[in-house]
This record gives sequence, structure tokens and C-alpha cells, in this order.
Amino acid sequence: MTFLSSDPFQSASDFFGSTAWSIALLLIQVFAVALWLALAYWVYQDARRRFENSGAISACVAIALIIPFLGALVYLFIRPPEYLTDAHDRELETLALESQVEGLRCPSCEGVVGPRFLVCPNCTTSLRQPCRRCSEPLDPHWQVCPYCAAPASPTQNRAVEETRVERGRRSDVTENPEY
Repeated sequence: MTFLSSDPFQSASDFFGSTAWSIALLLIQVFAVALWLALAYWVYQDARRRFENSGAISACVAIALIIPFLGALVYLFIRPPEYLTDAHDRELETLALESQVEGLRCPSCEGVVGPRFLVCPNCTTSLRQPCRRCSEPLDPHWQVCPYCAAPASPTQNRAVEETRVERGRRSDVTENPEY
């Protein structure tokens, strides 16, 4: 015959009073503290990449440390959507696109000129020469027309060099007025 204990929860009570349970509980607590500190460190590293202000970084880390586990979740809602480097890269791309849309600049007056302009509409500086065969505007450095394969005339290259020399003289006079 088996002897029945009067307490039906005796086996559960014995388990929770055992050394194995005490060790398991201690490991769970150590893991929870380690996870909490790791989340606070992650908040610090992520905030450094997203905020310029050191006060904002400190506030985010303080929230993560004061409110265990939920502080990191709160940080996820208040952090900026992109890294500082991404915002900087986006700004540079925007500036580059704006400069492309704005157009080319005249070497003499810095006025906006189109890619097919032969002369500057502001100062009448010669920008490009038309091709002798197809009349397309040629870049001064081209040796041959890319549209019809006709060779660029040597007078076109000379005119470009003369324009550069004139520009150099003008900049020397404006920089050193004693000439």
C-alpha cells in the first residue's frame, strides 16, 4: 500500500525549494541584468550615430537605464529615422542634383548657360563652336565631333586657349591692381 501525503503540492514545493531552482533563478536574474545593460549600451551606440547633441544622447541612455527594457522601446519611438551620415549623404546628393538642374556656368561671368549654348547670353563669351559638318555644339576639348565624326578644327581649340588666357589676365588684374 502506498502512503499518500496530506499536501498535494508537496512535490512542487520541494522543487521550488531545491538548489537547482535557486541556481536557475540566479542565472535568469544575471541574464536579465546583462540584457538590460546590453540594451542600454545599444541605445548609447545608436544614439551617437543619430544625434549631434550630447545632451540628447545622455537623456536617451538615462531613459534606457532608468526604465529597464521599456526604456529601449521608448527610445525606438523617439529616435530620428536616419543616421547622421545618411542625412549628410542625402544632403550632398541633393546639392549635386540641384547643381545639375541649375546648369553649367560661364567661365567668364559665372552666369547659367545651357549644355548646347554656343555663347554666353550674359557676356557673349564664346563657349563652344558649332561643328562644320552637322552644326552641333562641340566641347572645346573635343578633337572630333561625337555626332558626325568630323574632326574639330584647330581654330576652335585655339579660340578656347585664347579665352583661357584672357580670363587669366583678367583675374591677375583684379587680384593685383598694380599691373
